[in-house]
Amino acid sequence: MRKMINLELPAPIVTEILDDLYDGLDVWRNTEEYLEGSVVAPCCVADCSSVRKARKMIKLYEETISVIEKVRRY
Repeated sequence: MRKMINLELPAPIVTEILDDLYDGLDVWRNTEEYLEGSVVAPCCVADCSSVRKARKMIKLYEETISVIEKVRRY
């Protein structure tokens, strides 16, 4: 069972957190593309040598963003 933590944060801080998460998601997506050999332009990538780990991180970032976005709508 997951332990749940409830936070009460000002909206601007939540926006900043989401912005950073979206930036991190972009980095992991770039990393996945780089490791697959499909990056065509210079971009920021994570220090990672495993496509599997990059995909795991992409999923984690997407899930985290989704949860925060759902809570923010209410």
